[in-house]
Amino acid sequence: LIGLFILILLLTFIGFSFYVYKSSTFANGILVKDIDISGLTYNKAKIKIENYLNDNMAENITLKHNDYTTTINMEQLEATFDIAGSLDIAYNYTRNNNFFINDLNTIKLFFSPINIEPQLVYNEKQLISSLEDISTKLPDTVIESSYYIDGNNLIITSGKTGSIVDINLTKNTIINSIYDLSYSNNTLEISTESKEPQKIDIDKIHNEIYKQPVNASYQENPRAVIASENGLDFAISTEEINKLLETKKDEYIIPLKTLYPNITTSMLGMEAFPDLLSTFSTRYVTSNKNRTTNLRLAANKINGTVIMPGETFSFNKIVGKR
Repeated sequence: LIGLFILILLLTFIGFSFYVYKSSTFANGILVKDIDISGLTYNKAKIKIENYLNDNMAENITLKHNDYTTTINMEQLEATFDIAGSLDIAYNYTRNNNFFINDLNTIKLFFSPINIEPQLVYNEKQLISSLEDISTKLPDTVIESSYYIDGNNLIITSGKTGSIVDINLTKNTIINSIYDLSYSNNTLEISTESKEPQKIDIDKIHNEIYKQPVNASYQENPRAVIASENGLDFAISTEEINKLLETKKDEYIIPLKTLYPNITTSMLGMEAFPDLLSTFSTRYVTSNKNRTTNLRLAANKINGTVIMPGETFSFNKIVGKR
């Protein structure tokens, strides 16, 4: 009797598994993302899961660090669940080419339902980029050294130790919270780490601010004048500057010097400017020697001045202090 009972039970399961294999619905005991899709067709199961996800996935992920709060947009991350892939796995769970495996899986489902987690698809590059951007906006973020030119001086400001976003830890927190849909009702903590500012690299700064003087020149056919340009360099050696940087300060002042070209635009002469565009003359009383001397000195300074397109002529700048 026991053997007969086992045989009947086995045949029943085989018949049932064959029925499941031939049917167009999901077997009983199959869940996707904890959603029971037993007895549903593929399209109905897909709609049911999509509706659930739409109701439980917020548009933004909210992050915080101390009093600082920010968000990352889910659409920007292109974050979606592979529903179709998980439904294919669920559908084929009892529709294997091997009938013995189908029977075994059907028996398993009878005693213990299975839950299939769909794969999360997202733009990892965009997520990392968003976290890197957030890192620069933290109120206590690390401040790197910087510099600017003020007149004849280079001003270097020292950096300060601060916090930066721990990209890997924060990324994992976000992904896990999307997987379990907990981000919708929670503010996620940004994982941070302390970072020292980079050491002031005076050689790098020198390469960026150094400018070689440019000699004036001209060319024929077509005629063009290349104006002279002043150069720029440190007024003291990099060794002296590095020694200065050994003393911890918020700000360092490095003197600069102007490098003058060997040939200025005003030295080019008539060969570069052969065409007379206009002329003007006026009379003055030569008996006034002081005024005559002033006119001669000013004229000598102005003579040969070249005004390039877009430049402004300044009498005071060219003649200098009187």
